[in-house]
Amino acid sequence: MNVSFRRLAASVALMFGLALSIQARADFVSSGTSPFQGAPLTALMQGSGSSSLNNTQLVWGSSLSAHTLTVDTAGTVSVRLKDLGWPESLQSLQLLVTDFNGLWQTYEGSQSFSLFLAGPTRLFTAVYARSADGTMGLYNLNASFAPVPLPAAVWLLLSGMGALGFFGRRNRLAPAQ
Repeated sequence: MNVSFRRLAASVALMFGLALSIQARADFVSSGTSPFQGAPLTALMQGSGSSSLNNTQLVWGSSLSAHTLTVDTAGTVSVRLKDLGWPESLQSLQLLVTDFNGLWQTYEGSQSFSLFLAGPTRLFTAVYARSADGTMGLYNLNASFAPVPLPAAVWLLLSGMGALGFFGRRNRLAPAQ
């Protein structure tokens, strides 16, 4: 029950965030894509959250899709949004990335960028795409997470402390002369 409440709360927060940040482009969505008219945003979520995302979508008219990205530790998220230009370039392509705790980023057109995350979090991405009238287009959204490796200085410190502990214990166990 607690998990479903969290999903419902996240869905409601995502709907509110989309309405505030990009105003959900309701005028385009309602005019171009009848399947999404009045649909709750949970119907747009694509699967459960994972630490990577690769989504290619064909757009005829307008399209709004939302995805989740879950990370368990600190690290860097690399995001790439690309208009594949097949068979024609899209008229509009926008991306919103948020964690609902102050990380709000919006991008227009084909972009590549990285976000540094200080700890575990759940990111939400929403892509709005619109093709020219009577044509279709194709875009790709790719996101991947790379955890922060333990720096070499920490490994050196830990191995030095281990060596001191080993030799200190060995000296204590040796018989006195």
